[in-house]
Amino acid sequence: MDHHIPKVEWVDFFDGFAKTHEAYEACLEIIGRLFGDQAEAAWLPLAGISYDPHHEQLIITVGGMSGRYPAHLTHTIDRPRRVHVGSKPDGEVSSLLIVAPDKTETLVRLRPQFQQAA
Repeated sequence: MDHHIPKVEWVDFFDGFAKTHEAYEACLEIIGRLFGDQAEAAWLPLAGISYDPHHEQLIITVGGMSGRYPAHLTHTIDRPRRVHVGSKPDGEVSSLLIVAPDKTETLVRLRPQFQQAA
């Protein structure tokens, strides 16, 4: 089941989301009309995700959580336009899709840490 998160709820949604998904790994893919589907990070611990309304930026940080993943990656989306949440039948969030003004999409797929890839 997918649903749209209204922009007025982004700050609270992402603050709560970051807290409830800190034991998850994330795979980040950037999807653009000109360059197709590009993997940016593959199954690194989700370190944080937040929306800064003052600068109109969505900030996603992965990795950097332990000796196993000492480096981190921060992906910033300027002036995002839409946020969609994908959920499994049991209601667990499985993905986020963020759409930028140029229609580039950032897909964040999620899984509990140390789960084997399907």
